[in-house]
Amino acid sequence: MMICKLHLFAALVAATIATTSAAAHDATPTYDRVNFRVSATTEVDNDTLVVVMHHERNGQHPTSMADDVNRTIGWAVDIARQTNGIKVQTLQYRQEPVYRNQSISSWRVRQSIRLESNDVTTLSRLVGELQERLSVSSLRYTISPEVRRDVEDELITLALDRFGRRGKLIADELGRSDYRIVAMDVVTSGSSPAPVRMRAVAAMAESSSVTAPTLEPGMQSVTVQVSGTIELEVRR
Repeated sequence: MMICKLHLFAALVAATIATTSAAAHDATPTYDRVNFRVSATTEVDNDTLVVVMHHERNGQHPTSMADDVNRTIGWAVDIARQTNGIKVQTLQYRQEPVYRNQSISSWRVRQSIRLESNDVTTLSRLVGELQERLSVSSLRYTISPEVRRDVEDELITLALDRFGRRGKLIADELGRSDYRIVAMDVVTSGSSPAPVRMRAVAAMAESSSVTAPTLEPGMQSVTVQVSGTIELEVRR
């Protein structure tokens, strides 16, 4: 019985050694690898304005308040749909109790709409018109997907060219004739959408005659980063 156990143990040890040797043989050693990163950045004109507006009622009668909110939002959506070049979308709808001393003291009903357009002048006029009954929650500028895609494509080309030239520079400085790319990542990013100051907009809402807000789109940065690993050709 003891001899059988010894034979089994020897077989297991032999198998383990064989597996380890095979794995070590299959693992190709790597040398002279270099990690580095390059980037390309440009400033792009914001061409899209996004405005979120809302209507809210607070009081004791949730049914009548909901009816008022529904009618007002419907009025705003109809006007927006009739305005050329405007994308309109209804957002969250909330009807919730307001508590005081663990009891319901009143109700709040609120709904928002999102307006987007590449025609800043037209959307600015629309906002001024809708402010007769709606309030502005936020205004921000951004870059349209089509423009961003074209700009990123140009930056990717530029960043890849810089990566190639940087890799060649590293190889030359280290006395190697060439290199190969082992791994590469391409990441695109942009600055946060530019918010519009709300003080002037809020002040306009208090006026009985609302003038269209004056808005300046400005610019934002778009960046492409290329990071990767190269392996230098072995010296001969």
